[in-house]
Amino acid sequence: MSIFSFFKNENESDVKKYSALHEKLQKEYPSMEEKELVITSCVAGLLARVAYVDFELDPGEMEQIKETLKNWSISSLVHSDLIAVMAIDHIKEMAGLENHLYVHPLKEHLNSDDRFKLLKALFILAASDGEVASVESEEIRTITKGLELSNQHFLAARAEVATFLKALK
Repeated sequence: MSIFSFFKNENESDVKKYSALHEKLQKEYPSMEEKELVITSCVAGLLARVAYVDFELDPGEMEQIKETLKNWSISSLVHSDLIAVMAIDHIKEMAGLENHLYVHPLKEHLNSDDRFKLLKALFILAASDGEVASVESEEIRTITKGLELSNQHFLAARAEVATFLKALK
């Protein structure tokens, strides 16, 4: 066994470990197409990450995740309540280790307009508890970079929730 094979196997086990949300969705929705699974798991994961970045989950945030998943669902099979709970549970387990696994597939499957739409949804989620905390805004900034959107995209999306920005209060 070469050293490269060792790292290849190690890397594959990490991907399986960190993509548990995708695997759970695949088990729950075995007839869903792979692209739908990827988009749904990635969007749910990012929503859960922003909602739980401060290690608290407000009931308003959970309701907003469910509503956003209903709007983003590209499959009639999806039950947003179930996926929201799965995503939050997953994020609590992983503590932010998987963020890169959520943004990279979305760059492949979503055009820039849809990625910007997701960015706006993340800010709306952050504001759903009455304020956008600095830690939430910075997490969304990191996601913006991962989605290969510009700082102008970030500022435009954040402007839609300006009255909720904690840093401005």
